Amino acid sequence: MRIGAVAPASHGLLGRIQRANDDAALRFGPHTAEVEAFIGAAAQLTPWQWRQVLATQRLVAAVSKEGVGAVESARSIQAAIRSSERRMSEPMARAGEVLFDTLIKRSDEKQVAAWQAMTAIVMRAQLPALKFAVHYAPFAALIPLSGSDVLEPRTRRFIAALDRLNREGLEVLAGRWRLEPAASHALLQAVAKTKHVKSEEAVAVAALTLIPAQLEGDEGWSAVRTAVHGGRVLGALSELSPEVTTELWAPLEEVIPLASLERDATPPEGVGVRAAVNHAIRKITRPPRARLAAPAAVRAGAPYGPNQAEVAAFIKGVGELSQIQWLRVIDRRKLVESVTREGSTEPAGVVRAILAALEGTRNLDTYSRCRVYAAVERAAFALESHGRVDLEQVRQTLAPFEPSIAYEGLNGSGFAHRVASLREGDWNRIAAAAPDADEEGVAPLVNAGTALIDFFGGRSDDEAVASWHAVAALVHRQRMTPIKFAASYAPFASAIPVTNPRSLGAMVSRYVTALGRLGASQCVALAQHWKIDDELSNALARASADGSTRAAEEAAALVAVVTVPMRLAGSGGWAAVKSAAFGGRVIAARTRLTSEQLEALWAPIQAAIPLSSLNAPAKARR
Repeated sequence: MRIGAVAPASHGLLGRIQRANDDAALRFGPHTAEVEAFIGAAAQLTPWQWRQVLATQRLVAAVSKEGVGAVESARSIQAAIRSSERRMSEPMARAGEVLFDTLIKRSDEKQVAAWQAMTAIVMRAQLPALKFAVHYAPFAALIPLSGSDVLEPRTRRFIAALDRLNREGLEVLAGRWRLEPAASHALLQAVAKTKHVKSEEAVAVAALTLIPAQLEGDEGWSAVRTAVHGGRVLGALSELSPEVTTELWAPLEEVIPLASLERDATPPEGVGVRAAVNHAIRKITRPPRARLAAPAAVRAGAPYGPNQAEVAAFIKGVGELSQIQWLRVIDRRKLVESVTREGSTEPAGVVRAILAALEGTRNLDTYSRCRVYAAVERAAFALESHGRVDLEQVRQTLAPFEPSIAYEGLNGSGFAHRVASLREGDWNRIAAAAPDADEEGVAPLVNAGTALIDFFGGRSDDEAVASWHAVAALVHRQRMTPIKFAASYAPFASAIPVTNPRSLGAMVSRYVTALGRLGASQCVALAQHWKIDDELSNALARASADGSTRAAEEAAALVAVVTVPMRLAGSGGWAAVKSAAFGGRVIAARTRLTSEQLEALWAPIQAAIPLSSLNAPAKARR
């Protein structure tokens, strides 16, 4: 007996299962899968990625004027979702509930940004391409849209050409233009026949990501609209006649000729196969070569400089610190800042700008990356100077970044956001315009920073600044004075040690232990003003000329720069720290000094830590 087609079940268990599956597949509307993927991906974004999202959102708002008026808060949106009036559709309300429950621990600004992007996905089929892109562009680089990886070659070349345009080219796109009614009508008819093509949408997202970095306001918006018009023409090209296409492309022809988008790197049919066959024939008929001994493996240079092992250990260890260890690091950082004012020399805006530059220049060669690093660091420091640097000098430091970034009341944080929005074409231009850099000194720091980029993305500003200072101090350890190195690395000294206590010797170890037990009166004694004569200073310099005292001086400074601020802050604390570090140098050079010289050099420390207390205790007689 043959069974015919089974009608869809309408009653019973099978019918309920079918209806439940249909409801689940469409609970957020026709784009349910994309909405679910977006919510899941948004929940996984790191703090650094959220900063990129919000920075791009501000750039988009600079041209689109979205959010200039009253902006909805996360609380008001959630109230509207749960309202009985149901001012929004059922799929939108369901998606909103899931989104806000997922991002409940995020800030209000992040929740609203994610809500705007998610509503654009829910209504993707109804929104114009440009309106959709305004809401979704901040997330496009981190959470790519479905279909963005299957664009036709012309559209991909057009987006690449937009990325290469400088400010002058974008100003051409921003010019006024007008289409004849017949051409406009033909374009509308062609677009109606090719609704499934996503060229216009992809170009709109790319334009809103690229153009606002160089053009803002109405001028930037005009350039964006012209670029989106180009994407619309490319998407409907198969339905347009050559004459109409030429007329429609006229606003873009000057900067992006249509013929330049027709290049096809694919070889003619049969050429690739023929070349492969010929290569195989030559390989088969070629006589065997004499087997030579393999050359000895060449050891690659140390990417992190002369302190390769220590920097590599820090890069590995810093990612494994527990939350309790991070709290201790931040507390010690604040203690160090209370006496050294180290935090004011490289604010978070400078560090974030440097990290954004390292992230954006991954594909450049090392020398170009070093030039970019030097230019970004110099400009960020100038912008963070807060009036201590002349305005003309600030403009000079920003010269390599023009026209991508121009000085218009920027500060360090705003500069970091602008740097994060730059593209590969901008970085090539900046590298060419930047002054020469010391590659030998900068390259190890660039490599170390690149290795830590993913780590920095998930840390707070305080943690990122402390980590950057520490890794920079390790890279340049031999170029820094011991006390300067200790001021930068002390917060991590106990969690990731860089000094071997056994190599210091018994007497130096006792001195370092004594520094860790200093009381308030001892710190005051170390902070007293003192001076040694030239003869003693020369004797100490000769004794420590070979660098043998550096390890002891570093160890003493690493302990003192954390212990002393607990008892004495400000300039007095810094004076006590310098005295303690000086004591480390003296005690390490004791074997090269006479007893009179040792006692005279130890005089500034004697009141706090008597020299006799560092001698080995006498063994008890039986």
